[in-house]
Amino acid sequence: MLSGLLTQVFAQEEDPARIWNVEIEGNKQFEDLVIKRYIANERPPLLKRIFARRSAGMDVDMFEIRRDVIRIERFYQRRGYPFVEVRFELTDDGSPKRKELTFVINEGAPLIISAVEIELNANDQTKSFITEHPEYQRTVRRVPFREGRRFQQIEESEVVGTFTRTLKNIGYVYANTSVAIKVDSLANEAKITIESTPGPRTRITTVTVEGNESLSDEIIIRETGLRIGSTYTETKIRDAQREVFKHHLFRLALMSVPDQPKDTTLELNLRVKELSLRSWRNRFGVGDFDRLDETLSFGNSWKLVRAQSTWVHRNVAGLGTQFSTNIRASFYEKELSAEYLIPYVFNTKSSLNISPFIENRIEPSYSITTGGLINTLGYEYNRSLTGTFSYEFALNNEYDITEATNVNVSEVLPDSVLNYNISSFSFNAYYARGLSRGKRGLIIQPYLEFSGLFGESTFSFQKAALDVRKYTELNNKLVLATRVQAGAIYYSKQDSLPADIEFYAGGTNSVRGFSRRDLGPKRAIVSEPEPGSRQQTVNFVPIGGKAMFTFNVELRQQLDRLLKGFGVATFLDGGQVWSGLKSLSSREIQYSTGGGIRYQTPIGPLRIDLAYVLNPTDADLDVLTGIQDVAGRRWRIHFSIGQAF
Repeated sequence: MLSGLLTQVFAQEEDPARIWNVEIEGNKQFEDLVIKRYIANERPPLLKRIFARRSAGMDVDMFEIRRDVIRIERFYQRRGYPFVEVRFELTDDGSPKRKELTFVINEGAPLIISAVEIELNANDQTKSFITEHPEYQRTVRRVPFREGRRFQQIEESEVVGTFTRTLKNIGYVYANTSVAIKVDSLANEAKITIESTPGPRTRITTVTVEGNESLSDEIIIRETGLRIGSTYTETKIRDAQREVFKHHLFRLALMSVPDQPKDTTLELNLRVKELSLRSWRNRFGVGDFDRLDETLSFGNSWKLVRAQSTWVHRNVAGLGTQFSTNIRASFYEKELSAEYLIPYVFNTKSSLNISPFIENRIEPSYSITTGGLINTLGYEYNRSLTGTFSYEFALNNEYDITEATNVNVSEVLPDSVLNYNISSFSFNAYYARGLSRGKRGLIIQPYLEFSGLFGESTFSFQKAALDVRKYTELNNKLVLATRVQAGAIYYSKQDSLPADIEFYAGGTNSVRGFSRRDLGPKRAIVSEPEPGSRQQTVNFVPIGGKAMFTFNVELRQQLDRLLKGFGVATFLDGGQVWSGLKSLSSREIQYSTGGGIRYQTPIGPLRIDLAYVLNPTDADLDVLTGIQDVAGRRWRIHFSIGQAF
């Protein structure tokens, strides 16, 4: 009895057999990678293979293997292979405790569509109206069921949803669609009938509002953009709900069709839930790592502390407008601003922002205090295209300006002050296509600014810039992200523009081999030796330019199997800043490369990047003729929240 008990104990301590590899054989229509997404058993990731003794979820589970057989069969059946057969083989993979699991597939003959019929259950007048409508014709042309193609059951729900949505977008709120399939098993053929019943075409006669406490029904209904008496469409209702939801006062907006007689009149119900009328939010954190010139230590770490306080009053005077104040403070930036938001100007897509502000910033080559007023008219043409038109008037005071004293050396003159005003009109647009959670899509953002059009500004200039971003999903875990930025300033006068107007490049979200604004032409600041030392120190500060170009290429790899939310990236950045368009040949493009890690947090991906400059200039390395280089500056490390672009 004791012997049997000991045998049982040792058997429990013995390592169980583990799944070490998973293979697919016999599949002709679908790739291995596609099929493996639908099964539970998988090849263990590297760390689990290294620490196999302690890793859970790798044991051979016959029940789960048989379920995977059923999953593969259903996968094929729903894609037009009703006679598929799947079996599995479990063999040793170099050791009795390491098993290779192989699924062997016999796909069988596919089910082919022999005929497709599309029917409308309606009178002749309704049939004629629907079949001649461009949206319905487009849906018919794009139906995935085609004669001679393989019948895939997974497309059935898509067809039903597409035809039903199309009819609802034409005004038939009670429309429904069904798909009938007649299969000839001997001939491996299927006849498809798509049948739609549109019901009556309806017009919106009433919109009722529930849940509002401080804002009137009339203003909320106006915010929907719906017109009483207009024809119902699914798109209108979806857009109306979105317009109300994006209003600053509401945390919930739900548009629905309540139970009612199915006739040509329609009552809609809008249920909303308001946010508190007043709120106060305080935030504290650290940042500006790439603005700290000296080595980080306990004595200067306070320069990285940032704080922000925002007070918001929603629904001012019951008009649906919003007033807010904002204070931001750090060593490098202090700002006090207010904002009055009018969310409805001439329709729901338009809004107006009136924002007075005063700000102080410390940059490497100058400091600036500026204050003024920005008026911004925004217009959302659709979900993919938005634009803003702004007018800004600001009084500016630049000081601690770096000025050249000879060809090679310059110094900081604290008493030098440049006072000027800016009166400019600017236009900014945002176009996005096919965006999907940062994995794919295209973003285009042009910018134009015209200052001093009527002689009311100290400087008259025109500025143009363009930002283009492209995201390509190479596979389920790998994304190629690219960005190109370019800009130019036209200024007819010979003397230079103020430093704050010109272009700069480099930093956490730009060319990462450089610190913030550090790429491009520079001026040298040479300090006198300290008492008892003969060593002079030199520091180069950026002076900006009237032309700029940068690019970024980044590969982003998710490693969820290693650690959930973890990822890595490798990148190549490049760019340059020039004094003007005529001097593009005077400075070559400079490049930096590197890599980093990403970890997804509730507030966005935590990002750490390490970059190396490939072709720095002497100024980038703080090297001046006759003066010893103090420290190499080819490496940069960046800490941030959010992707670089």
